[in-house]
Formats: sequence, structure tokens, C-alpha cells
Amino acid sequence: MQGAPLRTQQGRVSLPAVQRYVDRLRAGEVPPAIKVDGDIIVDGNHRYIAGRIVGREPARTPYAGGRPDRAKSFDEMQYDPVDWGNR
Repeated sequence: MQGAPLRTQQGRVSLPAVQRYVDRLRAGEVPPAIKVDGDIIVDGNHRYIAGRIVGREPARTPYAGGRPDRAKSFDEMQYDPVDWGNR
């Protein structure tokens, strides 16, 4: 995620969830647009990461709700090995 132009206000993501999106993108699926307030992702961190991995970032939809006081770069993100979809 080095050099990612967007920031996040989410502290961590699930690596298995990112992998599922990567697999779906490689199978030809087009993901829903991510919601972005300026340069802050409000919804769609897993899709954004997966898109950067495969070289096809998802579309962006402007959306209010970005909190600059909580925004951080993806270098600060924690990558969780736990599959959040199976909790």
C-alpha cells in the first residue's frame, strides 16, 4: 500500500476479506464504488486494497463522513489475519 493516495479512518482490515476481493476481481467482477470524503475512505477499505493489489482501483463516490482527526495512511493500518466474515 506504499504510496496509496487515499487515507483511511479504519484501524485495521481482515486479510482474508481482502483476498476474497482479490479473487473476485481476478475473476472479472466489478466491485461497488468506494465512498470517499476528499482523500479519506469512509467505506470500502478492503475493496480499495484489493484493487491496488490487482492494479484496478474501484470507482469512487463522494460521501460525507470523513474524519480528518482519525485519518491515517495505509502504512499505519493493521492487517488482521482473522477472517472477519466467519465471526
